[in-house]
Amino acid sequence: MAKTTEIKVRCLNCEKWFDSAIWISERSGFDSATLTGNLQQCPHCGKLTGCNKENFKARFEDGGFLGEETV
Repeated sequence: MAKTTEIKVRCLNCEKWFDSAIWISERSGFDSATLTGNLQQCPHCGKLTGCNKENFKARFEDGGFLGEETV
């Protein structure tokens, strides 16, 4: 299984990237996980933002993932 190397969150308020507090060690676990309703405080603007797949950028040993709200 491909190991996770990085998971970043894009703040839905200021649109800056930061490290996710949610960590899933392998791509297979990430792909099957339902991540909704999670919140994390942005270290840049200080506001709470969603911490869900929609605004995640994840890197794995065999590729990556971009959520729908990352562009």
